[in-house]
Amino acid sequence: MDRYDQLILYELDKRANLPLADLAKKVRRSKQFILYRMKKLEEQGIITGYNAIVDMSKLGYFTFRVYFKLQAVTAEESLAFVKFVKDTYSHVWTITTMHEKWDYALFLGVKTIMEFHEIWDGIMLHFKEKIKRYNVAVYAPIYNFNRTFFVPEKKEVIVRTYGGGTPEVVDDLDRRLIEIYAANVRLSSLEMSKRLGVSADTVRARIKKLEERKIICGYKIGLDVHSLGYVGYRVDLELCSTKKNVALFEFCKQHSYIYQINKSIGGANFEIEVIVKNFQDLLRVINELKTEFHDVIDDVEYFGFSTFHILNYIPD
Repeated sequence: MDRYDQLILYELDKRANLPLADLAKKVRRSKQFILYRMKKLEEQGIITGYNAIVDMSKLGYFTFRVYFKLQAVTAEESLAFVKFVKDTYSHVWTITTMHEKWDYALFLGVKTIMEFHEIWDGIMLHFKEKIKRYNVAVYAPIYNFNRTFFVPEKKEVIVRTYGGGTPEVVDDLDRRLIEIYAANVRLSSLEMSKRLGVSADTVRARIKKLEERKIICGYKIGLDVHSLGYVGYRVDLELCSTKKNVALFEFCKQHSYIYQINKSIGGANFEIEVIVKNFQDLLRVINELKTEFHDVIDDVEYFGFSTFHILNYIPD
């Protein structure tokens, strides 16, 4: 990538629905140039989508994360596991392939504990003998930062907070709009109005109201980091004290390789998501954390992730 590609990715990962004219002004090139570069990034598989981050807690959902380690399975059986979950349960919003400690992560949203049991019981019925171990955690709140690893100089970091809201009243039009818009925020108001059967002005007004209510809490691009020569890891920090959590949060927020902090019940004390060039880079990031916070970090564990088989609503 050249400088213009880097700036386009940077601006779109802050706000994936940024109008073309505004994006052209920020990059200081013509709209035709920007449109051409965006199409090339899409064709190369670098940009995989333009998405809204929807705080589903404001729609009455709890988000659970479930990790699975499978045993004695072929590649076909692993894919069958993914296909079964993907095709059977609409409440499963995200499925990703993991490496090392876990094989798959599922992120699912439910309004009642019985909905969770319904999914859990179905998975166990079909795959219990293939599951070696698992971990279930409540996944919220999540603090997602726009990614800056592809720009050399220091840039603005914004925080999108997911999962910390209280339920709000939304109508059927809002729900249908969210379902369509979250998957592609670069759809025009006119295109959405045709699909929803309302005016374009209504579409724009509804989106603005959803933003004001923080139901739509941010925008980001789908980014295939592997095509850029990078890899993603989860890093779990076990802490002997939480006295420096505020400073630890700020350190992570400002770090160019760290793009998300997860708070969970049932997971690690402090969870971060990183994008690095290679394993040596990962070790350098971990060493920076251990050096800066040597008095509170007791242990560190990490594992990789790659393919997102589904990615809906949640930041990553």
